[in-house]
Amino acid sequence: MTAHVPVPGGLPLGLSSDRVTRGTPARWAETTGWVDRDGLPMPSPVMVVGYVTILRRWKDNRPEDITEHPLPDPEELNATIPQAEWDVGMDGKPRKPWALTYVIYMVNLKNGALFTYANSTFGAMLCYTQLEEQVAVMRMLRGEHVYPIANLDRRPMKTAFGMKTRPHLEIIDWRAPKGGDGSLVQSPSTPQLPPAATAATPAVTPTAAPSAAPAALPSTAPASTTPPASSASTVLDNTKPVKPVTVAELIADELPPWA
Repeated sequence: MTAHVPVPGGLPLGLSSDRVTRGTPARWAETTGWVDRDGLPMPSPVMVVGYVTILRRWKDNRPEDITEHPLPDPEELNATIPQAEWDVGMDGKPRKPWALTYVIYMVNLKNGALFTYANSTFGAMLCYTQLEEQVAVMRMLRGEHVYPIANLDRRPMKTAFGMKTRPHLEIIDWRAPKGGDGSLVQSPSTPQLPPAATAATPAVTPTAAPSAAPAALPSTAPASTTPPASSASTVLDNTKPVKPVTVAELIADELPPWA
């Protein structure tokens, strides 16, 4: 249990397996949406700087983690623990101690504060796998050192107890470290921040009236779909936009003239 916890892209965060949770724990629940350890709303959007799967069990109200990959089979580990020692789940049945857990590391765009989201639910798995697939595609086309900017959102999910909602990361932009790869461009869709000397006097832009959200599916994401340009951002100041992926790149071919 002493292996390094991989962080995609190699960002030098110094993460090691002695403590999987770094910064502030991030939590998600259907009733509260995305909140931090104190129950306060999480900043959104955020930059996703890493993700990893681990095995985790809770013992004496503390997490015990296995991080070395390939991970062992949790069923084999659980078979060695008598069911009398298992905790009781929310359904009233014994809950398996070891569970595959999905960990996502996120950074506050304004001040670089780090958050760690870790959960083993089916909803967390869907959130994680969709993020992983999108990052894999972008890094295949733009290089390893590109990172998504994502709104903290939610999506509907069908369960045995009816329709529920689950956590979701809605990617709205991609960034790369200055001087790194990622086919850096000055993207017109991502406004550039003003210099620090003028950050105190941001430009005033008209704001459209927000549309009503569906009553059955409240959203925790902000109305904006791009990172805020009206205030200084430690993260955005030290990164550059990444060239958007074209349809031709996705299908590995050029479109015909009549398309």
